Amino acid sequence: MTAPSFERFLLLSVDLTAFAETDLLGTGMAHKYLAKVRDACGDEVVTALLDAHRAARADAAAEAGSHTRAPLDRDLFDRALRHRIFSDDRLGPVARNVIKLWYAGMWYALPPEWMDRYGVDTASGTSTVTAASYQEGLLWRAIAANPPGAKAPGYGSWARPPRIAQRYLKGATR
Repeated sequence: MTAPSFERFLLLSVDLTAFAETDLLGTGMAHKYLAKVRDACGDEVVTALLDAHRAARADAAAEAGSHTRAPLDRDLFDRALRHRIFSDDRLGPVARNVIKLWYAGMWYALPPEWMDRYGVDTASGTSTVTAASYQEGLLWRAIAANPPGAKAPGYGSWARPPRIAQRYLKGATR
């Protein structure tokens, strides 16, 4: 079996986080995160996740009647992701952990049931990937804030509430 593709992991990450590829690459964490997921879950599970992601994209394009590289219909794609990945007992917990990894900079231990059934024991516990992963977590970009204790924004900046970009509100009001 070949190692999971970095490019495919990056595309999966773009779709799971709703951040652009340049934003994810700009964190400097993408290669480290793929390595962490591979260590925690094994290449077989990661490859299955990437294959399911590719199939979900194909399902959404087929349902929309589009076979071009046009942007996917978000509702159709969300449905395909839920069907192919998030409702799967093996892939769903891993995909949710990839989201948490990007946003919080932490790999969280997979559920004990998952570990009993599919687990790879090498790096499965909760851990920080690197010292920089906390600072580079997408959470801080999503809420337009700086991580406490890092990337000092200047005196008094925490006195004001964070500004959440409209694209993250999905119709909610502030």
